[in-house]
Amino acid sequence: MACIQPNGTGSVYRIKDRHLDQMKLYADLTCINEPEKKFVLSLVELAHTLKVKYTNVEEESIDTIDISRSLLQEWLKDKDQGSGDTILKKRSASLASIGLFEKSKYPIKKRKPADLFILKDASEILHLPSIKQEYEDHRPHRQSLKKIRSQLIEADSQILDNNLPLRLARSERLWNGVLGSCMRTSRNDPRKNEHFTTVYRFGADRIEIVTSTQTTSEICHVDDQRTIRAIITLACLEIGERLDLGKEIKNEFFIDIVHLCELIGLDGSGSNRDTVRDSMERLYSTNFNLKLDSQSETGKAFINQFGLSDGIDDLNYRFLTEFDSSIDRAYGGSAVRRPRWYRISLHSKTFNDLVDPTVISTFIDNKAILKVSSGLIHLFYTWCSIHVKRSGKRVISISLPDLHKQLSPSTRYDNFRDRFLTALKQHLKSHNQGAEILSTVRIPLFGYYIKAEADDSFDYIFTAYRDKNDSVIGDKSMHNRLRSTTIQNSLELI
Repeated sequence: MACIQPNGTGSVYRIKDRHLDQMKLYADLTCINEPEKKFVLSLVELAHTLKVKYTNVEEESIDTIDISRSLLQEWLKDKDQGSGDTILKKRSASLASIGLFEKSKYPIKKRKPADLFILKDASEILHLPSIKQEYEDHRPHRQSLKKIRSQLIEADSQILDNNLPLRLARSERLWNGVLGSCMRTSRNDPRKNEHFTTVYRFGADRIEIVTSTQTTSEICHVDDQRTIRAIITLACLEIGERLDLGKEIKNEFFIDIVHLCELIGLDGSGSNRDTVRDSMERLYSTNFNLKLDSQSETGKAFINQFGLSDGIDDLNYRFLTEFDSSIDRAYGGSAVRRPRWYRISLHSKTFNDLVDPTVISTFIDNKAILKVSSGLIHLFYTWCSIHVKRSGKRVISISLPDLHKQLSPSTRYDNFRDRFLTALKQHLKSHNQGAEILSTVRIPLFGYYIKAEADDSFDYIFTAYRDKNDSVIGDKSMHNRLRSTTIQNSLELI
């Protein structure tokens, strides 16, 4: 007998050969919910596929098939099923708690053992009671969701979803730049409800920004950058469409949270809706208080740079100033566990800047950035956009300590270093370039390349430059072709 060894990383799932013939039994289980059942059936199906592939090249019979979490995630993703780390951990733990998985440890040479989940016979849990419906039948609500959309369309409401073709993402210079550096560094950052001050470097000067929460919700953290980018992208898309059609534009948008999940690379399952909803709650709750001297040279320069009101020394910003799900609950009532439709309003200055064609407050981004969960990668991408630019031949080098001062200056350097390097390694891994930061590796960053060199004094020195062949900001991209034409036309008018 032989065992197919796991190929990949993460937890390991073990399926015995006899389980491949129990698909019907697993499908008939009533003591697990539908998402869990689909998860188990997909796992067994993948094991069967691997067995067929293995036996085509080996004579030895198969006793067990071990599957790594990363391989399972690829399989689930191809089937448009939930495949994130969090959702797999929750489902694995839930199935282990009722006895369908036996949890153990999988030894790995020179590494920490991985969790091992051994699938049990379906008969092991047949005695368990069927899951009771804790909520009403959702089929009527599904019809109500269609009615909500139809009503919003008939009322010519501003809907933010992914039905319009999306070619580029968008970022906003204040929210994805300055204020992004004043957020908590991660969801584990302990400064959840207590205000803190960031000294933001503006050129050779500094500006004080106080971050606080206005409700019982937590202060936002850098991973909320993805939510900001996604909402700004959809808002720009809807505003552009209405400007082209000559329609009225107002600061009230209706957003389908399932479409928002899909845009950032998550399925619309309940746990993912919770993740995005919590992010929006934080963005609604968090206030950024900018304290500057509007009469000083620094104050005047900052006001001019970001188009702020003259003569104001105390500025307050919240990304979302309205956030409610009343329209969804009005149709679905108490049956709505995780509302799908939300009504939102942006900060008045942000909205006015997006609507005014003479104000350049947003920048084009590669839409692949929307699927990146790490907020520190988002901030690093914004840093490249600002300093390397989207055209030209600039090459910028910066030490890790100096990068810390620009990306997250209010955090301890060692915390930032560890989280940033972990995020960078994960980014490398997602691009199939291993998980080590080496001087021989060019790190691709959505139109930019990063070279990283270890340094005894500064930990790392990063060198960033533009990818001239990139489809979004490369030399032959639409952005740079239009830019070249504009410059040429301006020269002809001189």
